[in-house]
Amino acid sequence: MPSPIQFWNEKGEEFARIARDPGSFFARRAALVAELVSNHISPGRVLDIGCGAGQLCFDLARRGFDVYGVDLSSVQIEMAIQTARGRLSLPDKRFQVCTPQCLSFNGPFDVITAIGVLPYVEDHSAFIKRALSLLEPNGMFVASCTNSLSLFTGLAVARHMRAFQPDRAWFSVLANLVRTGLWSGTCVDFRIARQCGSAAALDRLCERLGLVIVGELDLYNVTWSSFDRSPFERGRIGRMLSRRLGWTHVGAYRKQFTGT
Repeated sequence: MPSPIQFWNEKGEEFARIARDPGSFFARRAALVAELVSNHISPGRVLDIGCGAGQLCFDLARRGFDVYGVDLSSVQIEMAIQTARGRLSLPDKRFQVCTPQCLSFNGPFDVITAIGVLPYVEDHSAFIKRALSLLEPNGMFVASCTNSLSLFTGLAVARHMRAFQPDRAWFSVLANLVRTGLWSGTCVDFRIARQCGSAAALDRLCERLGLVIVGELDLYNVTWSSFDRSPFERGRIGRMLSRRLGWTHVGAYRKQFTGT
């Protein structure tokens, strides 16, 4: 199993290319997360953990936020810096390579985001506690998790079964999809992992850590349908179905008020 840093550097250019494609799910997700954030908090200082090539940072910057990003991949951080030149002041100071033990920036931040990061983190509770230590008392934490049971995963497994190959690579992809909902796996040792595998599990964890949910976004990532066309305009039944069957759940949380 490759280390997370090796994995993300090897996949860095590929993931960055997809994230920058305006028609891709990941570019649409970044734009929708930026909308979710701006719907619930005024522009302020933002740290995007796992920023990749910076797509969410750029979407938030266009909405007036003061953005900073960290990522394990030096390849993607360099791409973010190059893209930021001419768009943002001091890009070398805004995007930094981090390690699992250090997030490179000191707080406090008004918003901390972690989109597409939790599947690659072994201990979700420890990760969120570390993020919250950098958050303003009235700040907002926004994170996504991948539902282990989703419409996307079911369709992906069915397609993969039709392309059966009796080799190790085929079985590895199948195991990744069933376990994580991701084709590539996550470099996580599941013997010791403590992860949230659903929207409800992520909400429960954040509640235990003193947070209250203020907004959410659920995306199917099913290209042949219009399910993700207007995710903020779903009715009650639509929200319930997308929360249970969507591939990506994004929760926006704030610390509970404890004053008198």
